[in-house]
Amino acid sequence: MDQVIRIAAGLIVDADGRALVVRKQGAAVFMQPGGKIEQGESPAAALIRELGEELGLVVAAESLEPLGRFSAPAANEAGFTVVADLFRVPYAGGAKPGAEIAEIALVDPSAPDRPLAELSRRHILPLATPMAD
Repeated sequence: MDQVIRIAAGLIVDADGRALVVRKQGAAVFMQPGGKIEQGESPAAALIRELGEELGLVVAAESLEPLGRFSAPAANEAGFTVVADLFRVPYAGGAKPGAEIAEIALVDPSAPDRPLAELSRRHILPLATPMAD
């Protein structure tokens, strides 16, 4: 049985429809920004904390839009499954790599040009494509 890593992740899309992804130090693949939920912390609070630490972004809790819970094999830890509470996060720019982030990129969610973690590729980026009204 796989061990589970509970995280909060953000789907951050810019005005041009590109999704923001990050590559952590020592990782080969890009993923959504976010991180582990600490004891007693809500998923939204964890995401707000992680976005501040990783990207220098200040995000208001009321601006987060819950998108659901998704799981996939962990990208960087063999034998683990990552379970992510996902939120859409408004983005006006200004993200800078901080904490353990080696690189950030904006990718076309329908044709990303970077290697992606399975969770991002299978579950998250497909949600970034604008819905027809």
